[in-house]
Amino acid sequence: QNEADPTFTFQVKDYLADTPTWALFGAAEEGFDPTDTRHRKKKKHPKYTRFDEDGIPTHDHNNTALTGEERLSLRSLMEQKKTEVGCGTTVTELKSGVKRIE
Repeated sequence: QNEADPTFTFQVKDYLADTPTWALFGAAEEGFDPTDTRHRKKKKHPKYTRFDEDGIPTHDHNNTALTGEERLSLRSLMEQKKTEVGCGTTVTELKSGVKRIE
């Protein structure tokens, strides 16, 4: 348009376009362009719900007690990680339930 009319200048309204129907409130597409692929993540649930004083899990996500063999395996894994990270390692449970190794 600038070539046809040298006095033409862009204004805010020149950048506006009508909102597509898929982006309107209450649309079946929920604000996502139907031509885009939508990926929904599975909800993350904690793998374990209870832990002993050393931070080793004692109950699974269904609150079922782990077998002695499972706990022994997890304790062994914890010891292995401690040696990798360092001697003075502690496990801290955050409010979100996440375990932090320090």
